[in-house]
Amino acid sequence: MKTIQSILKKKKSSSVESRQVKELDEKTIARVFLEAAKGEIKNLSDADIREMKLKNKTLYIKTAHPVISSELMLRREKIVEELNGIAGKRVVEGIVI
Repeated sequence: MKTIQSILKKKKSSSVESRQVKELDEKTIARVFLEAAKGEIKNLSDADIREMKLKNKTLYIKTAHPVISSELMLRREKIVEELNGIAGKRVVEGIVI
């Protein structure tokens, strides 16, 4: 199975060749967030995150459990750094839970 980072690099290199820079859509950013968050929180699953929305480079998240919310709050800066690292550019500046 390919990693999200390899797919994004391929997408980025193909868009550079065509001289058009495409923005990442909300679903792609949500998947990259989950990958970054799972690296920080070992017991996190897709079902723990109920809803994600991106607005003005801020990611709004609703979780299923208060414990997940507090873990995300404690580690949100690291997750944002990792998310932007995987994406290859600054797509998210903050997380609101």
